[in-house]
Amino acid sequence: MKKNEKNLMNGLLSGDRVCLSRLISIVESDPSAISRISRSIKEVPNHAYRIGMTGPPGAGKSTLTNKIIARFREKKLKIGVIAVDPSSPFTGGAVLGDRIRMQEHTLDNGVFIRSIGSRGDFGGLSNSTSAIIKLFDIFGMDIVIIETVGVGQTELGIIKISDCVIVTLVPESGDSIQAMKAGLMEIGDIFIVNKSDRGGAEKLAREIDYMISLKQTTPKWRTKVLTAQAENDIGINEIMDEIKSFREFEELNGSLLAKRSARKISELDELLNRKLKQELERIKDMDKVKKAISKLKDGKLESEDIAELIFDLLKRE
Repeated sequence: MKKNEKNLMNGLLSGDRVCLSRLISIVESDPSAISRISRSIKEVPNHAYRIGMTGPPGAGKSTLTNKIIARFREKKLKIGVIAVDPSSPFTGGAVLGDRIRMQEHTLDNGVFIRSIGSRGDFGGLSNSTSAIIKLFDIFGMDIVIIETVGVGQTELGIIKISDCVIVTLVPESGDSIQAMKAGLMEIGDIFIVNKSDRGGAEKLAREIDYMISLKQTTPKWRTKVLTAQAENDIGINEIMDEIKSFREFEELNGSLLAKRSARKISELDELLNRKLKQELERIKDMDKVKKAISKLKDGKLESEDIAELIFDLLKRE
């Protein structure tokens, strides 16, 4: 472990927010750094309850997150928020800046909000998201909220890192439900129709409820569709009650533990894939492989020949 990382880790363990921020910057640029960092402590606590907040742009996710943070803070719980925004095509950084919409919590030492860019990663999440969650856990956060770019067939990564997934929609989303429902209905643990004062809210809620009923696989748990007006603080208490009920249900029947165990395997697979990709890129940079690739371009070799060469070199390493 690097000396500066060790100093930052000591600061993290003592509750230093500046050290937390700097460590997040390190794992953002190099997600694999979390391996070095976490090895410096006996065990990552795995205490924080993870809430994934997803839905199409304009659904009011940030406003809703803002209200949920306030309710948790009333209970003196420490909150970490990761707002995963679409990345700027120029800088690779986050472009929406959710921290601006949650600025009432910026002076609260019990809340830490970080906006990160998705950097085009599959699943609507940044590769560094899991690493940042671990840092929040080590820091002592009770709740971690992950707000993602959107929802659809290619943005289902949120289910892999969350204990509870909240899907937020608005009445205008009705026409897009048919296109999204294959993935949408499977990832949501709680559905919210926000901005329910708009026309069509009740109709959308009924449509979602019907689709859920067709896919419901757990007879003892009935996924609910709640309506809310986050801007006016309407329906927030019901949402908090549902989060609590869902957590208690999964804790009692062992689903939460099973979910977290599966997550560890998933993280292992992702880590192995990332390391394998790095190793393959290193081998592709060898002179021997570069020459073979040149022959491939000239039509003197086939792709299969190059693949065999690369994997043969990989096995020798």
